[in-house]
Amino acid sequence: MPILNDLSKKLSNVAQTTVQVSKDLAGSAKVTLAVSAEEREIEKAYRALGHWYYTTRGENPEEAGEYLDIIDTSLRKIREIRDEAEAAKTAAVQPASMVTCPACGAEMEEGTKFCPSCGAMMPDPDTIVREDVVCPNCGAVTNGPFCPQCGSRVQE
Repeated sequence: MPILNDLSKKLSNVAQTTVQVSKDLAGSAKVTLAVSAEEREIEKAYRALGHWYYTTRGENPEEAGEYLDIIDTSLRKIREIRDEAEAAKTAAVQPASMVTCPACGAEMEEGTKFCPSCGAMMPDPDTIVREDVVCPNCGAVTNGPFCPQCGSRVQE
């Protein structure tokens, strides 16, 4: 059965990678849409500013301040959106702490409640005492030769 275990691990890794790529693409699309919306606002302000200048020949430049404020605000928002996206991308690059499933040996992010490969319940790290043993069948914590949850033999 080692072949099936390896296949299961590989499929689990592929699924996790696919989920992460999907999240990255969704985040990228949100940034692109937000930037595009602000660029449209800038374009409208430029047109309005051009129209104002054409009709007034540049008289009363104070009137142009409204359009300039819109442009400045949109440019600032675009900078903020891009900075936030870069910060999120940098945070996502940080590798998560990984733990190994006591039942099948699959690796997963720390804090996962159930193993994505075999479905075993992951023990709470705070409840495991040095003498305690984790059941290889269901992941329950025990200190005897048999699991109190599923009855499997835990110690040899």
